[in-house]
Amino acid sequence: MINFTKSTSSKMDRDISMKVIPVLAASALSFVAAWGLLSWTHKSANLAQTPALPSVRPVAEFEAMFGIGISEQLLFKKQGLAFLKAVLASNARVYVFVSADRREEVDKLLRSSPLLHGMERESIVKIQLEHESMWTRDYFPIPVLKAIPHLVPTPSFVDFVYRDGNTLDDAAIHQFALAINLSVEHLPIVLDGGNFMTNGESCVLSEAVSEDPEILLLNSPEPPLESNLEEIFRSTLGCRKTIIVSQIPHPHVDMWIKFLNKTTVAVNRIDPAEIKASSAIGVADREKAGKIALELDRAADLLAEDFQVVRMPMAVPTADSFMTYTNAVLSNGKAIVPRYSKLLPNKDQGRTAKVLEGYEREAEQIYRQYGFEVSFIDANELIQDGGAFHCVTFHLPDLDAIYKDKGFLAIKPPH
Repeated sequence: MINFTKSTSSKMDRDISMKVIPVLAASALSFVAAWGLLSWTHKSANLAQTPALPSVRPVAEFEAMFGIGISEQLLFKKQGLAFLKAVLASNARVYVFVSADRREEVDKLLRSSPLLHGMERESIVKIQLEHESMWTRDYFPIPVLKAIPHLVPTPSFVDFVYRDGNTLDDAAIHQFALAINLSVEHLPIVLDGGNFMTNGESCVLSEAVSEDPEILLLNSPEPPLESNLEEIFRSTLGCRKTIIVSQIPHPHVDMWIKFLNKTTVAVNRIDPAEIKASSAIGVADREKAGKIALELDRAADLLAEDFQVVRMPMAVPTADSFMTYTNAVLSNGKAIVPRYSKLLPNKDQGRTAKVLEGYEREAEQIYRQYGFEVSFIDANELIQDGGAFHCVTFHLPDLDAIYKDKGFLAIKPPH
């Protein structure tokens, strides 16, 4: 078993292999999900009568992290190794999920890269995990801490149905859990991990959530999912409050919000003057950008009812890209933030680069204001694919740092 603390034994340094059983895993998922949905009615009445503090809670990204998981596909992107090095500098291990057919290729890359030195290589753990997508955030589950009477809280995972419906990706967490001997609870709800953000107490997601269509074939007599979602999330994830944002600027909330601490959330902001001044976009893109700007403002107003809201600058979105600085990775007091100003196509150099440089200075100031050391890594290639660094990572909490001298419900930042 992997112990998610800094004092992990030396066998963590060895590669972990496992047999791939996607068909069996998928069948098990369907059975467990169906059973869970059909049995929910019998539990909900009792849950509503017991509003005590949850025995489970989600883990916020600004809490201490033991490791960060990524797909091997990220390593072969232009800035993949630079990003890997930045994560290692945050005092976190990096778990590289490697498909069997790329194992030798990954080994060669990591051995030969001049960016990595010996100590860094020792903090990289390769796990054979059959998968197809590099968007690990979306198909990996939500990490939670469970409190069992008389025992120290333990990490666990709450898994959802991946919207893309890929069997290998949806079964990946169950392969991973078998390898590290941790539990996974599967819910028959379609929700990508990028559409979930938490401060360790409240949970925020967009309206892009639904029931598993395969489970709906069972003709369950349950009420609509929306009416039970807060109760479900409280019971399984420990969310004291679940906030669902409608009229969303992007289906994944991690593309436009970021919790900076327990009480503060950053929300993207598009400058209306910049929309008018952008000569590189057409009429349709300009109108869409104006609509997204209004949706961001409405979302900020909604979140301001529960949190202090800080507005994070954002470039004018186009049909090709959604250049966001909230899709950063927080790890042990460091913020690894996407940068877009340095590797622009030639046609976008000049004014666009200067505007982006100004946004990046402002984004850096915001992260530093809330105690984070900032590293910028170019993300132009990733953002053209539809996401940035938060989208391609998976957080693993450091139990010792979170629990020691703080207790189960403490969510103090690690710095």
